[in-house]
Amino acid sequence: MRFCEAFRIGRFLQKGSSFWKKTRQTEIRFSRILSVTTKTMLLYRTTRTTRPSNAFTSSRLLQFGRNLFSSSSGTRGVDKNHAMLMMRTMMNTTSKEAPSSSKLYSTGSNSAKNAITKQSFSAPPQKVVARPGVLASDGMPRYPNLTVPGLLRGSDYIGTCSFALTGTLLAASKGLDCFGAPIIGLITAVGGGTIRDFVLGAGRRAFWMEEQEYVYLALATGVATFFGWEYAKKHFEVVRDDAWWIEASDALGVGAFCVIGCMNGVRAGVSAINCIACGVFTATGGGVVRDVIVGRPPRIFHSYATAYATPAAAGAATYLLARKMGVSTSARIVSGVTVGILGRVASESGNVRLPLYESEEAKANAKIKGDHRL
Repeated sequence: MRFCEAFRIGRFLQKGSSFWKKTRQTEIRFSRILSVTTKTMLLYRTTRTTRPSNAFTSSRLLQFGRNLFSSSSGTRGVDKNHAMLMMRTMMNTTSKEAPSSSKLYSTGSNSAKNAITKQSFSAPPQKVVARPGVLASDGMPRYPNLTVPGLLRGSDYIGTCSFALTGTLLAASKGLDCFGAPIIGLITAVGGGTIRDFVLGAGRRAFWMEEQEYVYLALATGVATFFGWEYAKKHFEVVRDDAWWIEASDALGVGAFCVIGCMNGVRAGVSAINCIACGVFTATGGGVVRDVIVGRPPRIFHSYATAYATPAAAGAATYLLARKMGVSTSARIVSGVTVGILGRVASESGNVRLPLYESEEAKANAKIKGDHRL
Protein backbone atom coordinates (compact mmCIF):
# COMPACT_ATOMS: atom_id res chain seq x y z
CA MET A 1 0.00 0.00 0.00
CA ARG A 2 2.74 2.38 0.93
CA PHE A 3 4.55 1.53 -2.30
CA CYS A 4 1.41 2.24 -4.34
CA GLU A 5 0.86 5.52 -2.57
CA ALA A 6 4.48 6.53 -3.13
CA PHE A 7 4.16 5.54 -6.81
CA ARG A 8 1.00 7.63 -7.18
CA ILE A 9 2.62 10.59 -5.45
CA GLY A 10 5.64 10.27 -7.75
CA ARG A 11 3.44 10.16 -10.86
CA PHE A 12 1.54 13.21 -9.61
CA LEU A 13 4.75 15.13 -9.03
CA GLN A 14 6.08 14.08 -12.46
CA LYS A 15 2.90 15.30 -14.16
CA GLY A 16 3.02 18.52 -12.15
CA SER A 17 6.63 19.10 -13.15
CA SER A 18 5.82 18.42 -16.81
CA PHE A 19 2.85 20.79 -16.66
CA TRP A 20 5.01 23.49 -15.03
CA LYS A 21 7.67 23.12 -17.74
CA LYS A 22 5.06 23.46 -20.51
CA THR A 23 3.54 26.48 -18.77
CA ARG A 24 6.96 28.04 -18.36
CA GLN A 25 7.82 27.46 -22.02
CA THR A 26 4.51 28.99 -23.08
CA GLU A 27 5.16 32.00 -20.86
CA ILE A 28 8.66 32.46 -22.31
CA ARG A 29 7.32 32.20 -25.86
CA PHE A 30 4.56 34.70 -25.12
CA SER A 31 6.96 37.18 -23.55
CA ARG A 32 9.33 36.87 -26.51
CA ILE A 33 6.50 37.36 -28.98
CA LEU A 34 5.37 40.43 -27.03
CA SER A 35 8.92 41.80 -26.97
CA VAL A 36 9.39 41.23 -30.70
CA THR A 37 6.00 42.81 -31.45
CA THR A 38 6.94 45.91 -29.43
CA LYS A 39 10.33 46.27 -31.12
CA THR A 40 8.83 45.76 -34.55
CA MET A 41 6.11 48.36 -33.97
CA LEU A 42 8.72 50.85 -32.74
CA LEU A 43 10.77 50.23 -35.87
CA TYR A 44 7.67 50.61 -38.02
CA ARG A 45 6.80 53.89 -36.30
CA THR A 46 10.33 55.14 -36.98
CA THR A 47 10.16 54.22 -40.66
CA ARG A 48 6.77 55.95 -40.99
CA THR A 49 8.18 59.11 -39.38
CA THR A 50 11.32 59.32 -41.50
CA ARG A 51 9.53 58.16 -44.67
CA PRO A 52 12.42 56.53 -46.57
CA SER A 53 11.94 54.95 -49.95
CA ASN A 54 9.93 51.70 -50.23
CA ALA A 55 12.92 49.48 -50.98
CA PHE A 56 14.89 50.87 -48.06
CA THR A 57 11.96 50.37 -45.66
CA SER A 58 11.39 46.74 -46.74
CA SER A 59 15.05 45.78 -46.56
CA ARG A 60 15.39 47.42 -43.15
CA LEU A 61 12.46 45.46 -41.71
CA LEU A 62 13.70 42.15 -43.11
CA GLN A 63 17.26 42.77 -41.95
CA PHE A 64 15.92 43.56 -38.50
CA GLY A 65 14.16 40.21 -38.43
CA ARG A 66 17.21 38.28 -39.56
CA ASN A 67 19.47 39.92 -37.00
CA LEU A 68 16.96 39.46 -34.18
CA PHE A 69 16.24 35.81 -34.91
CA SER A 70 19.58 34.41 -36.00
CA SER A 71 19.22 31.41 -33.64
CA SER A 72 17.19 28.36 -34.79
CA SER A 73 16.56 26.73 -31.41
CA GLY A 74 13.28 24.97 -30.86
CA THR A 75 11.93 27.34 -28.26
CA ARG A 76 12.41 30.38 -30.54
CA GLY A 77 11.00 28.85 -33.70
CA VAL A 78 7.46 29.93 -32.93
CA ASP A 79 8.63 33.47 -32.15
CA LYS A 80 10.55 33.68 -35.41
CA ASN A 81 7.58 32.57 -37.53
CA HIS A 82 5.22 35.02 -35.85
CA ALA A 83 7.64 37.92 -36.07
CA MET A 84 8.59 37.33 -39.71
CA LEU A 85 4.89 37.15 -40.63
CA MET A 86 4.29 40.45 -38.83
CA MET A 87 7.26 42.08 -40.56
CA ARG A 88 6.12 40.96 -44.01
CA THR A 89 2.65 42.35 -43.29
CA MET A 90 4.11 45.69 -42.15
CA MET A 91 6.45 45.71 -45.15
CA ASN A 92 3.49 45.43 -47.50
CA THR A 93 1.65 48.17 -45.59
CA THR A 94 4.68 50.46 -45.70
CA SER A 95 5.15 49.85 -49.43
CA LYS A 96 1.56 50.89 -50.06
CA GLU A 97 1.64 53.98 -47.85
CA ALA A 98 5.16 55.38 -48.24
CA PRO A 99 5.39 58.25 -50.75
CA SER A 100 8.04 58.48 -53.39
CA SER A 101 11.08 60.65 -52.86
CA SER A 102 9.79 63.17 -55.38
CA LYS A 103 7.01 64.18 -52.94
CA LEU A 104 9.36 65.23 -50.16
CA TYR A 105 9.21 68.95 -49.50
CA SER A 106 11.56 71.14 -47.49
CA THR A 107 10.71 74.39 -45.74
CA GLY A 108 14.00 75.85 -46.85
CA SER A 109 14.50 78.05 -43.79
CA ASN A 110 14.68 75.12 -41.35
CA SER A 111 14.35 72.09 -43.56
CA ALA A 112 15.64 69.41 -41.20
CA LYS A 113 12.99 70.18 -38.58
CA ASN A 114 9.93 71.43 -40.42
CA ALA A 115 9.81 69.46 -43.71
CA ILE A 116 6.40 67.91 -44.44
CA THR A 117 4.76 65.94 -47.21
CA LYS A 118 1.61 66.67 -49.16
CA GLN A 119 -1.22 65.01 -47.26
CA SER A 120 -4.72 63.98 -48.15
CA PHE A 121 -7.56 65.33 -46.05
CA SER A 122 -8.14 61.89 -44.53
CA ALA A 123 -4.57 61.32 -43.32
CA PRO A 124 -2.72 63.26 -40.61
CA PRO A 125 0.38 65.18 -41.70
CA GLN A 126 3.59 63.17 -41.59
CA LYS A 127 6.96 64.79 -41.01
CA VAL A 128 10.00 63.81 -43.01
CA VAL A 129 13.69 64.45 -42.65
CA ALA A 130 15.04 66.49 -45.53
CA ARG A 131 18.59 66.04 -46.72
CA PRO A 132 20.86 68.73 -45.29
CA GLY A 133 21.98 71.29 -47.83
CA VAL A 134 19.28 70.39 -50.36
CA LEU A 135 16.91 73.26 -51.12
CA ALA A 136 13.34 72.43 -52.08
CA SER A 137 11.76 74.02 -55.14
CA ASP A 138 9.50 76.17 -52.91
CA GLY A 139 11.99 77.10 -50.22
CA MET A 140 14.70 79.57 -49.27
CA PRO A 141 18.18 79.17 -47.77
CA ARG A 142 18.54 79.82 -44.06
CA TYR A 143 20.48 83.06 -44.64
CA PRO A 144 20.82 85.49 -47.59
CA ASN A 145 23.21 84.73 -50.44
CA LEU A 146 23.66 85.75 -54.08
CA THR A 147 21.16 83.26 -55.50
CA VAL A 148 17.60 84.35 -56.24
CA PRO A 149 16.16 82.43 -53.25
CA GLY A 150 18.96 83.90 -51.14
CA LEU A 151 18.10 87.41 -52.34
CA LEU A 152 14.48 86.68 -51.42
CA ARG A 153 15.67 85.97 -47.89
CA GLY A 154 17.53 89.29 -47.89
CA SER A 155 14.40 91.06 -49.12
CA ASP A 156 12.53 89.39 -46.29
CA TYR A 157 14.98 90.92 -43.82
CA ILE A 158 14.60 94.37 -45.41
CA GLY A 159 10.81 94.12 -45.31
CA THR A 160 10.94 93.06 -41.67
CA CYS A 161 12.97 96.14 -40.73
CA SER A 162 10.73 98.40 -42.83
CA PHE A 163 7.54 97.09 -41.24
CA ALA A 164 9.06 97.42 -37.77
CA LEU A 165 10.07 101.02 -38.51
CA THR A 166 6.65 102.13 -39.75
CA GLY A 167 4.85 100.25 -36.99
CA THR A 168 7.01 101.86 -34.33
CA LEU A 169 6.50 105.35 -35.79
CA LEU A 170 2.73 104.92 -35.88
CA ALA A 171 2.62 103.58 -32.32
CA ALA A 172 4.88 106.38 -31.03
CA SER A 173 2.68 109.01 -32.70
CA LYS A 174 -0.31 107.51 -30.86
CA GLY A 175 1.39 108.07 -27.52
CA LEU A 176 2.86 104.63 -26.74
CA ASP A 177 5.99 104.58 -24.60
CA CYS A 178 9.49 103.21 -25.23
CA PHE A 179 8.29 99.67 -24.50
CA GLY A 180 4.97 99.67 -26.29
CA ALA A 181 6.08 101.29 -29.54
CA PRO A 182 8.90 98.79 -30.37
CA ILE A 183 6.56 95.92 -29.44
CA ILE A 184 4.01 97.26 -31.92
CA GLY A 185 6.83 97.43 -34.47
CA LEU A 186 7.65 93.78 -33.74
CA ILE A 187 4.00 92.78 -34.14
CA THR A 188 3.82 94.65 -37.45
CA ALA A 189 6.91 92.84 -38.73
CA VAL A 190 6.20 89.25 -37.68
CA GLY A 191 2.45 89.26 -37.05
CA GLY A 192 1.49 88.28 -40.59
CA GLY A 193 3.73 85.23 -40.66
CA THR A 194 2.50 84.24 -37.21
CA ILE A 195 -1.13 84.34 -38.39
CA ARG A 196 -0.17 82.30 -41.46
CA ASP A 197 1.53 79.58 -39.40
CA PHE A 198 -1.42 79.45 -37.00
CA VAL A 199 -3.89 79.06 -39.87
CA LEU A 200 -1.83 76.32 -41.53
CA GLY A 201 -1.78 74.41 -38.24
CA ALA A 202 -0.53 70.79 -38.26
CA GLY A 203 1.62 71.42 -35.19
CA ARG A 204 3.51 74.32 -36.77
CA ARG A 205 5.17 76.82 -34.46
CA ALA A 206 5.51 80.46 -35.38
CA PHE A 207 8.44 80.89 -37.74
CA TRP A 208 10.25 83.35 -35.45
CA MET A 209 10.52 80.71 -32.74
CA GLU A 210 12.91 78.82 -35.00
CA GLU A 211 14.41 81.86 -36.76
CA GLN A 212 15.04 84.25 -33.90
CA GLU A 213 16.93 86.73 -36.09
CA TYR A 214 13.57 88.16 -37.17
CA VAL A 215 12.79 89.08 -33.56
CA TYR A 216 16.22 90.65 -33.11
CA LEU A 217 15.95 92.64 -36.35
CA ALA A 218 12.46 93.94 -35.55
CA LEU A 219 13.22 94.86 -31.94
CA ALA A 220 16.53 96.53 -32.81
CA THR A 221 14.84 98.56 -35.56
CA GLY A 222 11.98 99.54 -33.25
CA VAL A 223 14.22 100.67 -30.39
CA ALA A 224 16.54 102.59 -32.73
CA THR A 225 13.56 104.26 -34.41
CA PHE A 226 11.95 105.28 -31.13
CA PHE A 227 15.07 106.89 -29.68
CA GLY A 228 16.83 108.09 -32.83
CA TRP A 229 14.26 109.06 -35.45
CA GLU A 230 13.62 112.63 -34.36
CA TYR A 231 17.34 113.25 -33.93
CA ALA A 232 18.06 111.82 -37.41
CA LYS A 233 15.36 114.01 -38.98
CA LYS A 234 17.12 117.12 -37.65
CA HIS A 235 20.56 116.16 -38.91
CA PHE A 236 19.95 114.17 -42.11
CA GLU A 237 17.83 115.35 -45.02
CA VAL A 238 17.17 111.82 -46.24
CA VAL A 239 15.36 110.95 -43.00
CA ARG A 240 11.75 112.08 -43.31
CA ASP A 241 8.41 110.55 -42.44
CA ASP A 242 7.51 110.40 -46.14
CA ALA A 243 10.97 109.51 -47.48
CA TRP A 244 11.08 107.60 -50.77
CA TRP A 245 13.18 104.79 -49.32
CA ILE A 246 10.51 104.03 -46.74
CA GLU A 247 7.93 103.51 -49.47
CA ALA A 248 10.45 101.51 -51.55
CA SER A 249 11.37 99.18 -48.68
CA ASP A 250 7.70 98.77 -47.80
CA ALA A 251 6.90 97.78 -51.39
CA LEU A 252 9.82 95.34 -51.38
CA GLY A 253 8.51 93.87 -48.14
CA VAL A 254 5.04 93.37 -49.59
CA GLY A 255 6.47 91.63 -52.67
CA ALA A 256 8.73 89.36 -50.63
CA PHE A 257 6.18 88.57 -47.93
CA CYS A 258 3.41 87.60 -50.34
CA VAL A 259 5.69 85.17 -52.20
CA ILE A 260 7.10 83.67 -49.00
CA GLY A 261 3.62 83.17 -47.59
CA CYS A 262 2.51 81.51 -50.81
CA MET A 263 5.55 79.21 -50.69
CA ASN A 264 4.61 78.16 -47.17
CA GLY A 265 1.12 77.30 -48.35
CA VAL A 266 2.51 75.25 -51.24
CA ARG A 267 4.79 73.31 -48.92
CA ALA A 268 1.85 72.65 -46.58
CA GLY A 269 -0.09 71.14 -49.49
CA VAL A 270 -3.12 73.44 -49.33
CA SER A 271 -5.18 74.51 -52.33
CA ALA A 272 -4.33 77.40 -54.66
CA ILE A 273 -6.81 79.85 -53.13
CA ASN A 274 -5.46 79.07 -49.66
CA CYS A 275 -1.89 79.57 -50.86
CA ILE A 276 -2.88 83.06 -52.05
CA ALA A 277 -4.55 83.67 -48.70
CA CYS A 278 -1.30 82.67 -46.97
CA GLY A 279 0.52 85.26 -49.07
CA VAL A 280 -2.00 87.97 -48.15
CA PHE A 281 -1.88 87.03 -44.45
CA THR A 282 1.91 87.23 -44.42
CA ALA A 283 2.02 90.63 -46.12
CA THR A 284 -0.87 92.34 -44.32
CA GLY A 285 -1.68 90.46 -41.10
CA GLY A 286 0.82 92.35 -38.94
CA GLY A 287 -0.53 95.70 -40.13
CA VAL A 288 -4.09 94.69 -39.28
CA VAL A 289 -3.11 93.72 -35.74
CA ARG A 290 -1.14 96.96 -35.39
CA ASP A 291 -4.07 99.11 -36.50
CA VAL A 292 -6.45 97.36 -34.12
CA ILE A 293 -4.11 97.83 -31.15
CA VAL A 294 -3.52 101.55 -31.78
CA GLY A 295 -7.21 102.18 -32.45
CA ARG A 296 -7.01 102.94 -36.16
CA PRO A 297 -9.30 101.42 -38.82
CA PRO A 298 -7.30 98.62 -40.53
CA ARG A 299 -5.90 100.11 -43.72
CA ILE A 300 -6.52 97.07 -45.91
CA PHE A 301 -10.27 97.27 -45.22
CA HIS A 302 -10.77 101.03 -45.67
CA SER A 303 -10.30 103.44 -48.54
CA TYR A 304 -8.36 106.09 -46.65
CA ALA A 305 -5.17 104.25 -47.66
CA THR A 306 -4.02 103.02 -51.05
CA ALA A 307 -4.51 99.42 -52.16
CA TYR A 308 -2.38 97.06 -50.09
CA ALA A 309 -3.87 93.57 -49.90
CA THR A 310 -4.67 93.50 -53.62
CA PRO A 311 -1.00 93.77 -54.76
CA ALA A 312 -0.10 91.05 -52.25
CA ALA A 313 -2.78 88.74 -53.65
CA ALA A 314 -1.64 89.52 -57.20
CA GLY A 315 1.97 88.67 -56.32
CA ALA A 316 1.01 85.36 -54.70
CA ALA A 317 -1.24 84.45 -57.64
CA THR A 318 1.57 85.25 -60.07
CA TYR A 319 3.92 82.92 -58.20
CA LEU A 320 1.34 80.11 -58.37
CA LEU A 321 0.72 80.73 -62.06
CA ALA A 322 4.43 80.61 -62.84
CA ARG A 323 4.74 77.42 -60.81
CA LYS A 324 1.84 75.87 -62.72
CA MET A 325 3.58 76.74 -65.99
CA GLY A 326 6.65 74.81 -64.84
CA VAL A 327 9.15 77.67 -64.85
CA SER A 328 12.22 77.58 -62.61
CA THR A 329 12.15 78.51 -58.95
CA SER A 330 14.14 81.69 -59.57
CA ALA A 331 11.79 82.82 -62.34
CA ARG A 332 8.66 82.28 -60.30
CA ILE A 333 10.15 84.13 -57.31
CA VAL A 334 11.18 87.08 -59.49
CA SER A 335 7.76 87.21 -61.18
CA GLY A 336 5.79 87.11 -57.93
CA VAL A 337 7.93 89.67 -56.13
CA THR A 338 7.93 91.99 -59.16
CA VAL A 339 4.14 91.96 -59.44
CA GLY A 340 3.78 92.65 -55.72
CA ILE A 341 6.23 95.56 -55.84
CA LEU A 342 4.74 97.09 -59.00
CA GLY A 343 1.26 96.81 -57.53
CA ARG A 344 2.29 98.73 -54.43
CA VAL A 345 4.23 101.35 -56.41
CA ALA A 346 1.33 101.87 -58.81
CA SER A 347 -1.24 102.16 -56.04
CA GLU A 348 0.93 104.61 -54.09
CA SER A 349 2.08 106.80 -56.99
CA GLY A 350 -1.30 106.74 -58.72
CA ASN A 351 -3.29 107.10 -55.51
CA VAL A 352 -5.19 103.91 -56.37
CA ARG A 353 -7.94 102.95 -53.94
CA LEU A 354 -10.60 100.29 -54.18
CA PRO A 355 -14.17 101.33 -55.11
CA LEU A 356 -16.57 102.45 -52.40
CA TYR A 357 -20.15 101.47 -51.78
CA GLU A 358 -22.48 103.79 -53.72
CA SER A 359 -24.25 105.60 -50.94
CA GLU A 360 -23.91 109.04 -49.43
CA GLU A 361 -23.42 107.64 -45.94
CA ALA A 362 -20.55 105.38 -47.07
CA LYS A 363 -18.83 108.25 -48.86
CA ALA A 364 -19.25 110.57 -45.88
CA ASN A 365 -17.69 108.01 -43.52
CA ALA A 366 -14.83 107.37 -45.94
CA LYS A 367 -14.16 111.10 -46.16
CA ILE A 368 -14.06 111.38 -42.40
CA LYS A 369 -11.52 108.55 -42.24
CA GLY A 370 -9.28 110.30 -44.76
CA ASP A 371 -10.28 109.27 -48.28
CA HIS A 372 -8.92 112.24 -50.25
CA ARG A 373 -10.87 111.36 -53.37
CA LEU A 374 -14.06 112.70 -51.81
